[in-house]
Amino acid sequence: MTWAVNYRQNWIADRLAILGFINRAHLMKNFSISAQQASIDLNRFLREHPGVMAYDKTAKRYVRITESR
Repeated sequence: MTWAVNYRQNWIADRLAILGFINRAHLMKNFSISAQQASIDLNRFLREHPGVMAYDKTAKRYVRITESR
């Protein structure tokens, strides 16, 4: 994984921790990347961190999954 991809993956984790959600527009605006690259990054995060976030179809964004204790 390149430095840039790794940086974006960590940024996704930070946004989820801080805001509780993220979408493609966040990545596109912050990193000046295409919608396609933003989707690739989000799908990579989903694949590498299962159970951390899920897509909310109503809100059209990915939301942090809270752990039940």
